[in-house]
Amino acid sequence: MRQRVLTPHPGLSPNIGYYLSGMEEVRSQLVAAVKDIPDNTIGKPAFLGAHSIGGLVLHIGEAEWFWMQMVVSGHKLTDEDKKAPYWDILDDVDAVARNGYTAAFCLQEAEKIRNQTRDVLFSYSDKDLERVIHFERPDKPTEHNLRWILHHLIDHEAQHKGQILMLKRLMALS
Repeated sequence: MRQRVLTPHPGLSPNIGYYLSGMEEVRSQLVAAVKDIPDNTIGKPAFLGAHSIGGLVLHIGEAEWFWMQMVVSGHKLTDEDKKAPYWDILDDVDAVARNGYTAAFCLQEAEKIRNQTRDVLFSYSDKDLERVIHFERPDKPTEHNLRWILHHLIDHEAQHKGQILMLKRLMALS
């Protein structure tokens, strides 16, 4: 009998640990979906106007980096940050192919960001889940609690994972 249970990530407070475990579950599914995509295909859009699978993987990392580093941790965006392979990746549809990024490279970048997320979460406890975090966007201020942010990151990655699976079918990769 196959058993599937979600347990809190070790070393974290229980509720934050459950969120991270949920993030890790979705990430393992993403890795399984992407790891074997050929290098000459990872940067190719399935059709005009679509993003490449590699671009979507890097975007997943970019979103996580934005929320965890800038919103949660208060990091101010620098010119050096903007040079990261994932920054504004969806604005440049050809970037993955032009730069020769492989599936392994895209997944590795996302994993580096996940390691940073883990480091941030180890400094929080369950009581921090409800603390409201104020963030100034150029057009308006926003407020979110850590619970919403972690839920949003799981949801965001799961949605793009589904998009990637659909693109794989369209490209006859699955």
